[in-house]
Amino acid sequence: MADKNSLTYVNAVVSEVQRLANLLPQNLFRQTTEEVTLNGYKIPAGTIIVPQISCVLYDEKIFPEPYKFKPERRYQIFMFFVVQYLMLNSAGNYLFTSFGGLYRSCRDEKTNLDAVKDVCVMVQSCPPNSSDILFHSLYEDRDFVCPNSGLPQHLQSLQAIGSGIGALLGGHAADQFGRKLITNTGAILMCIAGLLGAISPNWTLLAVAMFGMGFSYGVLVDSSMTLASESVGPKYRIVQTLAFQWALAMQIAAFIAYVTGTWRMYLIVINVAVIPALFLVPLWVESPRWLIQKRKYSKAAESLNVMSKWNGDSVTFSEDDLKDIQLDKGNLKIYSIWHLFMTRKLFLYSMVMILSALTVETTVAVIIFDVQTLAGNPFLNIALYGTLRLWVPLFIIFLEKYSSKIGRRSLFCTSQAFTTICFFAFLLVPVNLEYRMMIKTVLALLAGISNSSIFFTVYKQYSMELYPTLMRAMAVGAFGVIERIGGAMAPQLVHLSRTMWPGFGVLVASVLALASLLAGWAILPETKNATMPDTVSQEEKGIREESL
Repeated sequence: MADKNSLTYVNAVVSEVQRLANLLPQNLFRQTTEEVTLNGYKIPAGTIIVPQISCVLYDEKIFPEPYKFKPERRYQIFMFFVVQYLMLNSAGNYLFTSFGGLYRSCRDEKTNLDAVKDVCVMVQSCPPNSSDILFHSLYEDRDFVCPNSGLPQHLQSLQAIGSGIGALLGGHAADQFGRKLITNTGAILMCIAGLLGAISPNWTLLAVAMFGMGFSYGVLVDSSMTLASESVGPKYRIVQTLAFQWALAMQIAAFIAYVTGTWRMYLIVINVAVIPALFLVPLWVESPRWLIQKRKYSKAAESLNVMSKWNGDSVTFSEDDLKDIQLDKGNLKIYSIWHLFMTRKLFLYSMVMILSALTVETTVAVIIFDVQTLAGNPFLNIALYGTLRLWVPLFIIFLEKYSSKIGRRSLFCTSQAFTTICFFAFLLVPVNLEYRMMIKTVLALLAGISNSSIFFTVYKQYSMELYPTLMRAMAVGAFGVIERIGGAMAPQLVHLSRTMWPGFGVLVASVLALASLLAGWAILPETKNATMPDTVSQEEKGIREESL
């Protein structure tokens, strides 16, 4: 009970359940002991009365739409929509190398890629009547990339490095200066960097632009994901995390690439299309949790009241209402990455998160950045990859709402186990098997979908639910850096797969997924429907109250 005042959302849900359920509609009989006047009516002494609390509980003047249970409503839906909109150029810029690094196919056996082992050599020596060009990529711009065939992969690694730096700095900045400001900054920088890349006259300026795309992505995603999760209660946190899925964005990006046909026009369209979202992000409010932990009670109350107004509620909060919420003695302290390991429990959690973070970009990137090794059209494969992920949000929401037995831990382990099995099966497909490429394509897509959708969602949820408020954005950012290390490794693994052994990249991704699975199974707790810790002391004590 000592933590009751800090469990704001739990208290609100309990009160709403009791109001809507009206557990005792017929109260006990009472008798007046003296004559009273109520609303102009005289009630004599000795009158038997039966109080009806339902008259208050279902009064529309007090509770708008009294017969609906609404813990979160329009504001959170608006935030979900804007995040999905922003994911268009987040995913589009990330996928740039998948399209910009496409190379022509050569039907001439003496000069095709299997024979020469170098894309630039193939582009320059393949007879024009034996070439099939799907997309005007970086390789097709004379002297832009060639003779350095591996340059697109190196540029992608540079983008991942920028993303890691952005995630780390953005996480620290979001914990210090607020989630909303850093989110706005990241969204603006991403569009600027994408458009700079489109007009780059040489690979040097394109490298600067790709670093900027990565940096702004790290800043944007990790700060906005923290803000979105802190704007809802335990029951709907994972729904907000689903807004960061790329299922729809990947389909649109593949379509834009197919229609535009050139890498420059692709970057222009994918970034200009998101400009309207830049005017929607400022309509968000700052995280009340962060403001309270910073002792900015007045602004926290203002944020809560804006959300309440958006959602059509008559409930209002004042500064005094929030001052009793528990704060850590060190709540004004600036936490650093080292504090993620400050206790034994946090150390173990962080080790699992590091292993998991390495897999979420590596497993998908070794496929997407080498999409031409799969059977079929590369545009259709990426669009199909996005399409096959559409069911995941509905699946997770269904489990959240209707299943009490399947929680974060079980989803973490089963999705990662499925990824591991598919990737090892990919490596074991016999060379002389009929439909070998088709089977490997199916296994690769299934592994990527499981890891980058179900596993990614649960992993991100854990990275926010395991850490206290004032180090939460920093934790998300720190593990975001590890993700980007995996993202930087993946293009190099693709390059090694082309020059050494075709299965090298998938083998590394398989081993990482297996290590993450075993560590998560051994260490992670269940956090479904539990409140996020606001203070370090709460996490140390393992305070995870169940939400009703």
